[in-house]
Amino acid sequence: MNKKIKKFLIKNNRTAEQALKVIDKNGSKTCFIVDNNNKLVGSLTDGDIRRSLYKKKKKIGQKLNNFLNKKYKFIKEKEKLDYHKIRKILVEERIEAIPVVDEENKVIDVIINSKKYFLRKKKGPDKTLSNIKVVIMAGGKGERLDPITRVLPKPLVPLKDKTVIENIMDSFLKRGAKKFFLLLNFKSDLIKAYFSSKKNINSKINYVNEVKPLGTAGGLEKLKKNITNNFIVSNCDVVFDFDYKKLINYHTNKKNDLTLVVSNQTSVIPYGVCKIDKNNNLNRIDEKPRYKHLITTGLYVFSKKILNNIPKNKFLDMNTFIEILIKKEKKIGIFKISQNNWYDIGQLREYKKRLDSLNV
Repeated sequence: MNKKIKKFLIKNNRTAEQALKVIDKNGSKTCFIVDNNNKLVGSLTDGDIRRSLYKKKKKIGQKLNNFLNKKYKFIKEKEKLDYHKIRKILVEERIEAIPVVDEENKVIDVIINSKKYFLRKKKGPDKTLSNIKVVIMAGGKGERLDPITRVLPKPLVPLKDKTVIENIMDSFLKRGAKKFFLLLNFKSDLIKAYFSSKKNINSKINYVNEVKPLGTAGGLEKLKKNITNNFIVSNCDVVFDFDYKKLINYHTNKKNDLTLVVSNQTSVIPYGVCKIDKNNNLNRIDEKPRYKHLITTGLYVFSKKILNNIPKNKFLDMNTFIEILIKKEKKIGIFKISQNNWYDIGQLREYKKRLDSLNV
């Protein structure tokens, strides 16, 4: 948790006196109360405390559960970029700060009512990706989403009021992307037919057909004549929301041949893990240990020249392709993003989880 968020939070087992110190320190006349799991349970302003002390005759040494405002305002993670809604809440409710919560109701950000915040939102359209072509690998069968993909190809699986692929494209369009290449194979006619009625988006799409499945990297060879510069490659089961400008600048400044977007993930083994010595004697048991991993998210920045390393019309997965590049000593970098900057809907469990978070 970063310092900006931390200075607004206080546990619900603390006192009103301690809350006043937090409020005084952050300078926004408010703080947010969380439980032991850091889930948001209420908000509190200096005015709330004063009214409780003078009108309700409460004591400043009492626990915050006696003071907190349970009718608090907050923003869900998916609404973080809805500046009109945020501005309306901040101005009409006359509040100084509003928390942003994730799917588990944990505070992941705090938006402050300031001139700087509103001036930043008045900037012109984002043109970060206006000269960057985006390739979406949309030819797979989506077997991990079975049985849904028995009827629909994975790109057309619904996610709220749009398809999965439209959600993916939207994340690039709002950053100024103008040209997309969709690599298609499985049920390609359905995908083309769907977009044929969406003229505004269809005009930005070039379709590349794979006569036979070429894996998650093999079809990229077909783009050699269409690509002149660095370009983005995205899987068709992940949606991103972060600063693409930093990614492109990182790839360019590092002079990478390939940049992988990665993120930390924690895995929990739901059993006691036995640690033994060389004679099979038990040393200890680690109960439900947690392990942190750095995982690939399915988003990449390619330099055009490495397309020469992909054989023509040969099946090639991305992992194998990366191994080839490593052996050839190509420059491969990683760009880290937060777990809050992306979500995966490629597996049925993750897809259902996302639908639940959207109240679909």
